[in-house]
Amino acid sequence: MSYSIAFSQALEITSYIAIKSEEQYYEYLSIQKISEKLNIPIPSIKKISSLLKKNGILTSKTGSSGGLRLAKDSKEITIYDILEAIEGTRQLFKIHTDFDTTAFQNRESVEKWLQESSKLLYEAEDAMENVLRGVTLDELDKR
Repeated sequence: MSYSIAFSQALEITSYIAIKSEEQYYEYLSIQKISEKLNIPIPSIKKISSLLKKNGILTSKTGSSGGLRLAKDSKEITIYDILEAIEGTRQLFKIHTDFDTTAFQNRESVEKWLQESSKLLYEAEDAMENVLRGVTLDELDKR
């Protein structure tokens, strides 16, 4: 029950780009430099940046002055946007639904327990997503 490490790497990459762009006024940051500073392999950065570009979080430019930059202001990018770009909209909790309740004497009680436990997990996931929707990339350093 976990998302891939690519999500945390995407968060690091976008945060690094946002901070460095603001600090040193870089227009684009090279993948090589990002890789060296964050210790993330170049192929991973390329794969992650491709997903982030596809979802409108990053843009890129080729050439000697090229690299990656945020596609929009860091105040407009939520942590959930990054999660969704990397992981898609798949559910965090996988619920086992092929459960034979006929093996129990109190079948109704078991079915209610299964229903309520599934409901609880979905509520927990919704709560997590709402928290991530409420925090922008810009706000991370202010928490």
